[in-house]
Amino acid sequence: MHHAQLNLCIAPLTRAETDAAVQALAALQTQVVRVIRQPLGGELCLAVIEAERTVQDESPVWCLEKLAAGMWNEIGRYARISASWQQGDDEELWYEYGEDDYRRLMQAFRLMKRRA
Repeated sequence: MHHAQLNLCIAPLTRAETDAAVQALAALQTQVVRVIRQPLGGELCLAVIEAERTVQDESPVWCLEKLAAGMWNEIGRYARISASWQQGDDEELWYEYGEDDYRRLMQAFRLMKRRA
C-alpha cells in the first residue's frame, strides 16, 4: 500500500457545501488534514482541502474522478475542482474538472447515492 497527498480546490461553495464535500471525502476513505475557506464574496468561498489517501491498485485518475463525483453528489450540483496528486517521490500530477467532466463523471458514478 502507498500513501498519496491530495490538494483539492473547489469553488464556488457555501460553508455548508464545503462541510458536505469534506464528509464525502471521509466517506470515500480519504483523510482530510486541513480545510481552508477563502472568501469569494457573499456566502461563497473557495475551499482548499488538503487530504491523504491510502492507495492500493487505484490509478490517480480513477481515484480523483471518484472523489470528484462523490463531492459533487454530496453537494448536489457542479462546482469547479482543481486537484493535485502526489504519491511518494513520483512527480506531482494536476487535474482540472469542469462542467463536461461533471456530466461524464456523474453518469459514470451514477450508482453513488447522496447521503441524507
